[in-house]
Amino acid sequence: MAAALDRGAASLTDAVRQGLPPAGDGPVFGALEGGYQVLVDELVARSRLNWVRAAVVEIGRTGEGWELHDETGGRWHADAVILAIPAPRLVPLVEEIAPRSAGAARRIASASSAVVALAVSLDTPFPPCSGVLVASGERLRAKAITLSSRKWGPRGDTQLLRLSFGRFGDDLAERASEKELLAWALDDLATVFGLAVHPIDFRVQRWVEAMPQYGPGHADLVAEVRAGLPAGLAVAGSYLDGIGVPACVAAADLAVTGIVEAL
Repeated sequence: MAAALDRGAASLTDAVRQGLPPAGDGPVFGALEGGYQVLVDELVARSRLNWVRAAVVEIGRTGEGWELHDETGGRWHADAVILAIPAPRLVPLVEEIAPRSAGAARRIASASSAVVALAVSLDTPFPPCSGVLVASGERLRAKAITLSSRKWGPRGDTQLLRLSFGRFGDDLAERASEKELLAWALDDLATVFGLAVHPIDFRVQRWVEAMPQYGPGHADLVAEVRAGLPAGLAVAGSYLDGIGVPACVAAADLAVTGIVEAL
């Protein structure tokens, strides 16, 4: 970048642009064929997990490890535990056994999000882009629009897209009904693209307190969470080192390594 500026680049942006490699012909984005669910299903099948499908409501120390109580009244013994849950869910579970960790996790703020996924006619004339990000303070309700079929490639005889609602500090994603979210989605599409969209099908997915907010000093809070955990207990999740898949996998690897070394 410095060399580009010395050559007379008009701005920092221009200098960065000059330093980029030539654009290739391949797609900008990549994904697994069939989505991440294919990978998750295969990992579950190979792990031979005892898949309880019940929320843990209490964790206690025993002489030989840990005892977990679930919401159905079940009790489970474990030699070690990895808590792969959002920060707000971690706090009540470890307040008694790891108060230092609970105190740090309580200071990591989270936001909620609701995603409206739409299937529309294949001939709906969306522009040739992957989506739109919406700045806060705009008149739109959505914070982002993803033209999924443009981003990942078309499949079948419909186009897929999604709109995300809910920002840090509001409860829109939790309180709005599915009917309201769908109406807002269609209104925003009309405003942004000038299109009257008629969905063939739609689905709403809510992610409550699942979007961590990384403020100043976040790395110190994460270090405090980890340092306060007793041996045999570890954490993983997007609130630690980043919300992206690579960061989440790295956090999980770190948790597993710590558990293996402790056993």
